[in-house]
Amino acid sequence: MPTPHKGDRLAHTFRPPRAVSEALRAAADECGLPLSQYVADLLAIHVGRPDLVAELGRSEEGLPLAM
Repeated sequence: MPTPHKGDRLAHTFRPPRAVSEALRAAADECGLPLSQYVADLLAIHVGRPDLVAELGRSEEGLPLAM
């Protein structure tokens, strides 16, 4: 099944040091996200655009209950 359209995006190629790449892969796997989505979400947070974060830190469980 194809993934839903995620909006206007550009492709980039990065070549981080192997240790950084391995750490990113491990973190993405821990979050259950594809590496590209994990990195895209990290970059959105880094540049001050949390409104563009698609999946990182979001839960399928719904919103937390108000206290």
